Amino acid sequence: MDTTAQTDTNGAPIPSAKMSVKPIRKHIKVLIVDDEPEVCRTVGLLLEHSGYQVVTSCNPSEGIQLVSQESFHLAMIDLKMPDMDGIDVIEQFKRIDERINCIMMTAYPDLETATAAMRAGARDYVTKPFKQDELLGAVDRACRAMGLVYTNETELNSQIGQRIREARLNRNMTLRQLSELTELTTSQLSQVELGKNAASIWALARISSALGYQLSVLLRGL
Repeated sequence: MDTTAQTDTNGAPIPSAKMSVKPIRKHIKVLIVDDEPEVCRTVGLLLEHSGYQVVTSCNPSEGIQLVSQESFHLAMIDLKMPDMDGIDVIEQFKRIDERINCIMMTAYPDLETATAAMRAGARDYVTKPFKQDELLGAVDRACRAMGLVYTNETELNSQIGQRIREARLNRNMTLRQLSELTELTTSQLSQVELGKNAASIWALARISSALGYQLSVLLRGL
């Protein structure tokens, strides 16, 4: 059996289909709100071990304040808390930031609760006591649905390029017109849109400005 690694025309090894690339999640920020410190600690450690940025709060009012002060991609919220119902917390989170995705955590799963949570804006819910694979699966599904999980720099470049192309086409702008506004060549812009080249921060700032966006808006969620 030939075990020699295959290479491309430049002599670089070609990854086999069996090789897996670990998804990149270090940019995904998750807020956990549960009145039980042990739940916050356990879920927080599990998510941190899986590569997420985690902030925890045992007080729903504090959680609401956190969401008003900083941006989170995802929030995991306990249903039954002494000071405030989890569904009320979801509704307030959504009023502050409609983009935040919420997952309800509950020890009392039933159809009525699930329906109320979804109506309030929850994407999913998980039951206590937690099964590790179910909890991580719910978080992963939510993040993938938002387009937040990518596996390598090439995929990230592709997502940025796709956003730039969509924004340009929405403004009925040609590559030549964008080139004139950014002082980048049409060839450079084409390579960026195709995800074949990583644009510098300077180049992205010029592109986003020409398209009428702040750079933070263009890159939001990536």
